[in-house]
Amino acid sequence: MVRLRESALKRLIKCGETATVELKLASPRPVEMAERLCGMANAQGGFVVVGVEDSKRKIVGVPDDRMAMTIDAILRAARQNIKPVLVLDPPEPEVYVLDGKQVVVATVPPSAGPIYQSGGVFWKRRGTHTVPLSMSEILELANDRGLQDWETLPTRGTTMEDIAMEKVEAYLQQRSAWGRQVGRFDDVERVLLGMKCAVRNGSGDVVPTNAGILFFGLEPQMPIIQSEVACVLYRDAVGASRYADRKFIRGTIQELIDGTEAFLNRYIAVGARIEGWKRID
Repeated sequence: MVRLRESALKRLIKCGETATVELKLASPRPVEMAERLCGMANAQGGFVVVGVEDSKRKIVGVPDDRMAMTIDAILRAARQNIKPVLVLDPPEPEVYVLDGKQVVVATVPPSAGPIYQSGGVFWKRRGTHTVPLSMSEILELANDRGLQDWETLPTRGTTMEDIAMEKVEAYLQQRSAWGRQVGRFDDVERVLLGMKCAVRNGSGDVVPTNAGILFFGLEPQMPIIQSEVACVLYRDAVGASRYADRKFIRGTIQELIDGTEAFLNRYIAVGARIEGWKRID
């Protein structure tokens, strides 16, 4: 990251604390500093500026005899208290001289991958506050960052009774026809576990995953309401007028594909020309 200009840093201080700026009169303990750094990293990133009185936005500076301790507190917070280790950008806090007084700036890059925690808590910057993330927010953040696959998570509120076993068996019969190992699909539950269409929960019970429900569910749209496909036909190019036809496609992934294809084929015009005795579409 390019070093901030002094004028830009003064503007940040003048505007006060925001979602990306934290002002500190003096460096807090590494544990508290870790929460602030962690919260920014899990959000938009930002700057922690030490040596500024927050309420009056007055630059008071960091004394020479506390400079090393201030920098050490920031580095200890980033490297020891935060898991995984948070790498600042630049890796070392920077010292600026504003109006003849020294301030220390730690620049926190936003994380596109890891979700950082401190003290066993995942923190996130919201406005001018650093707050813990709930379990649902952690899972959503992990999904957004590709840290876990939504497809292999257990589907909430479902059991193996929500799986249409005849669909599984029909699929496995086709697989058996392709393979040479006879009987390797006899244990359906084991096969579903191996395909990640089922998983064991904390109680040891086998339950369907989102992939299992989407592939083999009796009614996939009941637990996964966003999985239906809405097909709409408009008579104008921009869709400003009333639609001429609409159909909601429901079912498994294969049924969604087939139903959507059928809807499109119903309205796709196919032209042809005659060459000799042949018609060419």
